[in-house]
Amino acid sequence: MEIEYESDWMSPTVELLKCLGEINKPEINEEMGSIDYVINEGDKKKLIRAMVDENQNSAPAYVDTIRATINELEEEKYDEALILSKRITDSAHDIVTQQDNLDVITPKMKHIFSLVEVLSAIQKKTRDLCVIKCGKAPETREDCQGKKGRTYTCDIRRISDDATFHATMKWKDVLFEDFYNLCAIEKELEVN
Repeated sequence: MEIEYESDWMSPTVELLKCLGEINKPEINEEMGSIDYVINEGDKKKLIRAMVDENQNSAPAYVDTIRATINELEEEKYDEALILSKRITDSAHDIVTQQDNLDVITPKMKHIFSLVEVLSAIQKKTRDLCVIKCGKAPETREDCQGKKGRTYTCDIRRISDDATFHATMKWKDVLFEDFYNLCAIEKELEVN
């Protein structure tokens, strides 16, 4: 995680998006008041725009934000765009609903991610964390030293196993918590 957002939900949401496609380095867009990412998924190009203030706190999306993003979609040939914002005005939301290739996520809005996408992001994040912590990702369950019998000695392994169960039960909100917990472990590992 290169940029730390001062938001309980924005950093993990950006991390989840990064796990779902090849992503470029973030660019600070001072004109828009955002941090922009471009995700390449095959031959599709997706703009991720995280609205922030000068202190990296999540900021609202207004009509001018939405209109400028729509123009950029056309000019830069993006297939779609996703705006992450603290909140969105009703007028701005009305404009978003008229666009097929534009979506917004706020802390109060439901995530647009499917169960499969969240689980895929958890699996990628788990592999990456295993490499950071242990030097390699295990190829089989038996290769992992994070569980001895019924006792977990590694939070990464425990969360990974929990996520498998949560996906089986189709508990998407709990899967998001699993992913957020992996992000917290990653942050902790980066500090050490």
